[in-house]
Amino acid sequence: MSSRRFRTLAAAFLLAAMVIAFFWKLVFTRQFDWVWGPDLAEQVLPWLDFQAREFHSGRFPFWDPSFWCGQPMLGQAQPGTAFPLNWLLFALPLDATGHLARASLQWYFVAMHVLAALFAFALVRDLKRSRMAAIAAGLFFSLGGYIGHTDWPQMLNGAMWAPLIFLYVFRIANGGHHPYASAMWAGVFQGIAWLSGHHEAPIYTSLAALAVIGWESIRQRSRSIALSALIFGVFALATGAMQILPGYEYGRLAMRFGAPGGFQWNQYVPYSVHAKYSLSALGLPGIIFATLQSDLVVFAGIIAFSLGLAGAAFYWRRVAVRRSVALALGGLLYSLGGQNVLQGLMYATIPQLNRARHPLSAILIFDLGLAVLFAFGFDALRSVLFRARLSRVLLIFGLLGTAVMTTLTMMGLLPGDPIVAMTPYFALLLAALFWMRSKGLPASIANAAVLLFLFVELGGPSQYLIVENGETDRVRFLERMRSNRDIADFLRHQPGPFRILTDSKELPDNWPGLQGFETTIGYLGGISNNILRLDRDDAQIRQLLGLRFRIQRDAPAGAASAVFVGASGLRIFEDAGAFPRAWIVHRTAQIVSEKAPLSGIDATLLRSTAFVENTHLQATACDSEPGLIYESAWRIRTQTACPGILIVSRTWFPGWQASIDGKASNVEQVDGALQGVAIPAGSHLVEFTFRPQSFIIGAASTLLSICLALALARPFRYQEVKIPDQVHGLL
Repeated sequence: MSSRRFRTLAAAFLLAAMVIAFFWKLVFTRQFDWVWGPDLAEQVLPWLDFQAREFHSGRFPFWDPSFWCGQPMLGQAQPGTAFPLNWLLFALPLDATGHLARASLQWYFVAMHVLAALFAFALVRDLKRSRMAAIAAGLFFSLGGYIGHTDWPQMLNGAMWAPLIFLYVFRIANGGHHPYASAMWAGVFQGIAWLSGHHEAPIYTSLAALAVIGWESIRQRSRSIALSALIFGVFALATGAMQILPGYEYGRLAMRFGAPGGFQWNQYVPYSVHAKYSLSALGLPGIIFATLQSDLVVFAGIIAFSLGLAGAAFYWRRVAVRRSVALALGGLLYSLGGQNVLQGLMYATIPQLNRARHPLSAILIFDLGLAVLFAFGFDALRSVLFRARLSRVLLIFGLLGTAVMTTLTMMGLLPGDPIVAMTPYFALLLAALFWMRSKGLPASIANAAVLLFLFVELGGPSQYLIVENGETDRVRFLERMRSNRDIADFLRHQPGPFRILTDSKELPDNWPGLQGFETTIGYLGGISNNILRLDRDDAQIRQLLGLRFRIQRDAPAGAASAVFVGASGLRIFEDAGAFPRAWIVHRTAQIVSEKAPLSGIDATLLRSTAFVENTHLQATACDSEPGLIYESAWRIRTQTACPGILIVSRTWFPGWQASIDGKASNVEQVDGALQGVAIPAGSHLVEFTFRPQSFIIGAASTLLSICLALALARPFRYQEVKIPDQVHGLL
């Protein structure tokens, strides 16, 4: 290994160590958490925890039985089932209670930021910037802006690939000797971003990449660059197919949320939702003033922003700089959403863009462009003239900013947040540093000081992302999910299987899932339409779905008796009439109403009849009582004197298959949303599997595209980068 390559590798390790040090509270103590917000604690944590338990049971988590009588994991997309980094998390040892270990979750969160930093480092080095500039850009991209202030893992996992995507997009735009190989790898990394489970960041990076490639193909009149856009799109879709195809299949059969009342596949997310989740023009100062009239995801800080602007001016003649300026401006304009015609025009004309309901998330593209410009600005500090000019600008800004901040604070027009007031001070610190550099301060010390200032500036707002366990007001969502362990212990000792229902005012809807139980509702991003049609307020439907226990303070309506009282005062009520998980019937009847199937039907009739619609299932009347042994959700033994229908209280969805004594049999939809299998007379073993064709085809496509890219081109061609002592391109 050459000395330069070794120094580059050492710089990358230093960058990773700095990111880990930034999150020292998470990884080196046991007093802080990032999984504390309502959506993280009540939705994301149960998803991750269940998938980890499935991995340790030797099963890939295709199906989640926890909520709404079962829903496909891959189809929901947001659980991130197809994302390889999540597999590493799921494979880590569980804690003593059989759940994801706290340390695993903390390192998982830090690992996402380390990867984001290293990917930005690689992009900047590929643009022939110095190692220190690459470290600075990596720190900013990972710890500031969108990635630095987003806590949803599925969003982070999709966003962190942006630098690698544009490393190859820039190579395509440069018109090198290997545009098609670059297009393949840009598409592969874009496809991996799609595997993350959340669609917004991949949508924005895809559109930005196609915009850059398309513009360069027109500007350079290059057919090879135009063809590269097609190759990029094909490999992006092929690589992401393991998540895209199941998500598409589920989307057509489910109610998705994100708009008032939810929306179906053929419905648009209303533009009012986009306008609501856009960056306000009044929030633009939040780019450099943390928490000022804007979401923290827009915060870049005065250090990265000032050096980015200066780098753009200093190196304007560089094509990569102009492209990065265009990216930054494009991302910023789109994030303004409802306040500019650009986003509205794209909303109206680009298919499925309406699903990306947070225009503010496009600030990721702004961050990417700014990270590159920041690196150029960092290297421009080698110029004496550059430092002098920038020092004067920062000094003026710092003095004016300090005066304005002081005045507004005294007038009570600013929040009492010290982070907001820090921006002018950092400007003054930089100005002083550049002045000291002109007086002989060594360049190595000055560069290290800039990194330190950046580290501190970005570290202030991070307090909003990480919470101390003692902050009861903020950790209450996580505490509620882990509460009432005595109730959970009691339920675990009851014969099953069964479903439970919690009073959402007392316990979160997803509490059963985290505790390892199943429920008839749940807080998800989407729900299949068939189970939604069933009236869960109907007492007979609740029994049909096997709802045996309810957790609440007051007795529910109907025949339910209290069987346990928890230390919190919550009581468990049992409905002895709840159906078992599976039963055999010998009669069929046609469903009359598709909108509200089974409503008002007596429980006795539901217990003896399979209600069908447009299915060939048939049953034979039988006088003898059938027998059934429910071994597991995947194996059921049946005994009946004549042919019948085995009904399983589980949501029907395409991809469920059954075998009777090893012979394949169809799984049909019965009772409006449940599963039914025709069984012959006699004793039989019925086994179930869930392997949707969308996954099989998608997984084959993902694997094939990655293997093809590996076979045709190496992902990285290392290029030595040497930055001259005297930079060129002065204004």
